[in-house]
Amino acid sequence: MQLLDQLATKLSTHFSGLEKYVVGSGVAPSLVRYFDTVIKLNLFILALSVLASLVVVTQLFQLELVRGAAVFLSAIIIVLSISIFISLVLPVILHVNRGYKLEAKYPAFLYFFSALIVSGLGSIKALLELNNFKELKEFKVELEQITNGLHLGRSLDDVINYVATITPCRSLASLLTYIEGITRSGHDPLPIINYLIENYFITIRSRVEEAVNFMGMLTEVFTAIALIFPLVVSVLASTTSLIPLGAINPYLLLIITVLVIVPASSITYYILVDYMMSSVSI
Repeated sequence: MQLLDQLATKLSTHFSGLEKYVVGSGVAPSLVRYFDTVIKLNLFILALSVLASLVVVTQLFQLELVRGAAVFLSAIIIVLSISIFISLVLPVILHVNRGYKLEAKYPAFLYFFSALIVSGLGSIKALLELNNFKELKEFKVELEQITNGLHLGRSLDDVINYVATITPCRSLASLLTYIEGITRSGHDPLPIINYLIENYFITIRSRVEEAVNFMGMLTEVFTAIALIFPLVVSVLASTTSLIPLGAINPYLLLIITVLVIVPASSITYYILVDYMMSSVSI
């Protein structure tokens, strides 16, 4: 166990840039803890891969020693490579996905924060008090980092800068930066909060316009691929006699279009539309 902890610490040093995504996505409270879990999971996957490869090589295919060893090693390398790749990419994907969810909840965060400011609490006390609102449970990672950092005696600047760096919510990062400046200067935070609210909805309006334009272009492309292209291929297939000898078989092209290209374009269209809608949801 001590060896695994040391390995996790070394990995966290070499992949320090991943901390923003690991902590900000809520996957793990620290990069060391994440790599500790990843190492144990990869060891388990390695054991299963070894067992499965041995069964396949010896029982199913009954390969000779050299060929069996090559297949065995290739399978282990491929499985471990995929597992390591997923371990490095997954936090980035979850970080981005969580950012969309937080942006959608950000107006509620601003509402509760401004209400606490109006009630007479200072900016920092208001941030600490936000932990008590169940409606803001999506911001648990950021709020707990602020609370724990201040309770451990870290400076306000360090805590705010760290949370602003790891959070996937750009609006929240901007708010935290303003809070740091307000705390230093001692100015009234309400004008800044009102400005941030107005700026947020202006930004959302521009994002909606961009999303509408992008979805219009995307729909035209999808229509061309999913409707017009199969029609062209069908006409081509019905006039096979006009195709020069040696050209691609139009019937094969029609099958590929119907069974591969159209479904793939539909799935891609759905994913991109869902991505755009998530980025502008409120």
